[in-house]
Amino acid sequence: MQNKLTKIKKDIHRTEEKITEYQSKLKSLQKEKTDLENLMMIDVLRKHKVNHNDLPTILQIFEEEKGSSVPLKINNTEE
Repeated sequence: MQNKLTKIKKDIHRTEEKITEYQSKLKSLQKEKTDLENLMMIDVLRKHKVNHNDLPTILQIFEEEKGSSVPLKINNTEE
């Protein structure tokens, strides 16, 4: 009986260690995903030569048009 209890305690400890390890890995992967998504957004903005002054307006339009399946055409005005 004692051996079985000891084995179960060891299994619990190993499982807790794995959970901690996986939580750390998950957090790291989520950060990596967010960083890549941010880079993708920056690339799109640069590709379309979006002026930083126009960004709030663009974001407001996107927010207002949420759910719209029609892509928006935004006039690019460079100063």
